[in-house]
Amino acid sequence: MLFRRARVGGALAVVALAAAACGAGADDPAGSPTASAPAPTQAPLGTLPATDGRTTSMRLQVDLGGTPCGVAVAAGAVWVSLADTAELVRLDPVTGEDTGRIELSATPCEITATEDSLWVVTQSGVVDRVDPAVPALVSSVPTGPASYQAVEAFGSIWVTNRNGQSVTRIDPLTEETSTIELPGTNAGGIAEAGGALWVGDDATGSTRILRLDPVSLETTVVEVGGDRPAYLTSTGDTVWVSRVRSGSVVAVDADTATTVGEPVPAGEMPVNLHASPDGRWVWVPDDRSDFITRIDTSTGEAVERLLVGDGPAVVAPTDDGVWVTNFGDGTVWYLATEDG
Repeated sequence: MLFRRARVGGALAVVALAAAACGAGADDPAGSPTASAPAPTQAPLGTLPATDGRTTSMRLQVDLGGTPCGVAVAAGAVWVSLADTAELVRLDPVTGEDTGRIELSATPCEITATEDSLWVVTQSGVVDRVDPAVPALVSSVPTGPASYQAVEAFGSIWVTNRNGQSVTRIDPLTEETSTIELPGTNAGGIAEAGGALWVGDDATGSTRILRLDPVSLETTVVEVGGDRPAYLTSTGDTVWVSRVRSGSVVAVDADTATTVGEPVPAGEMPVNLHASPDGRWVWVPDDRSDFITRIDTSTGEAVERLLVGDGPAVVAPTDDGVWVTNFGDGTVWYLATEDG
């Protein structure tokens, strides 16, 4: 989880944008809170116009100020965590209007949505559980230090703890916890695929991830190459891994625990990648070069790369687009992608 110096904005402003083709726009990619913002433009390095006949355009830009970090779509709303003010913001998915805020534990980021809860990892030794129907914070469950990401799988909530080199298992009914120690692994992203859990290693120089058996809790080392394979997502029986310091994403066959295909270039520092609900695409934010990459999961190739705001941190894909938090400039964008 990356925390950067932010440019704190002013009051909340929402800009609704008409659909426009990729590549049009002005010099300021984040736009202005008082004027129509431009559509995404090509970044100065490593951009890729859409190659699959689709068109991506910005539909909404919300200026929250501060440092928006995590984002999730659930219960008819978009939820954004603000790391600096420790708040969870509820946004209207159509207008981008701020419809309410919930106080959280210090330094929240990634949000995992389950059927009845939002689980927000924090840097303060707890994961916050929010009931989106109320909405309200209902509990704070102790985890390890510097919690990173959570996933719902095998009847539990599993939370990685980077600095604790461990995974916390939470029973969602009782909120009882247990700890799985992972010595030597700075536990990063976590995903479920092929009947197992997969844990990234957010350590410079690391070239492997872990396969964690949810029953025996035994781990198997899986080599993925590159450097710092910290962030994970999955589609079916494929695990997608951001190799942060190598600027690429690699696919792992969950059945054979081996990499498949060629590494996909994804910028200078690809971070919190996530798959679309239908599994067609993986969206990858590049924290350093300020763009996002769309990967076609059927071919394992990058099919589009777009400039977004300053320091894109986390993405929340939909079937027809993606929400992006820009940690560096205090904005949240929604980009829509459709047949050209």
